[in-house]
Amino acid sequence: MPFVVDDDDFRRQDFDRFDDRDRFELDMRNGENEERRRRDLEQRERDEDDRRALSVAAEKELTSVLEKATSEEMRMIVNDPTLRISSRGRITRKRPSGRDVIRSSGQFAMQGFDLPTRKPRKKNKKHCSNLSQCLRQANSELRTKRGTLRKGKTQADIMRRAQRLLKKMK
Repeated sequence: MPFVVDDDDFRRQDFDRFDDRDRFELDMRNGENEERRRRDLEQRERDEDDRRALSVAAEKELTSVLEKATSEEMRMIVNDPTLRISSRGRITRKRPSGRDVIRSSGQFAMQGFDLPTRKPRKKNKKHCSNLSQCLRQANSELRTKRGTLRKGKTQADIMRRAQRLLKKMK
């Protein structure tokens, strides 16, 4: 008779155990799914509300309000992208997205003049020039006359050698 192995032989003894942590994770997932479903439903209702034609009463009310508006107010209503008119004739304001808020703040816009440039610190300048000198020396030590890296050496070895030389220089 052949030797038979099934999946149960490889499972842990507590494989089917369901503890509080699993229940908590399941509750969290269900809550997130419920929240997502609720948001999707609300968005779908808003979209359907926008697609529906205005009711007769709402259209009359809207036209009466728009007839009373001055040309300046009409221009503001037409050019304002945050205004929406629902199928019930209600004029509502759409909340701007986070990016719109940042754009309108002008915080990251060019002001029309150059920002003052900082001069590099002398310490940085000295460090960079010393490091470049050490890199030249490390490159000359670890490369052949033709310019290829020596056998078994990498660019990382060159950088390590340069950092070691820089440390000795201080």
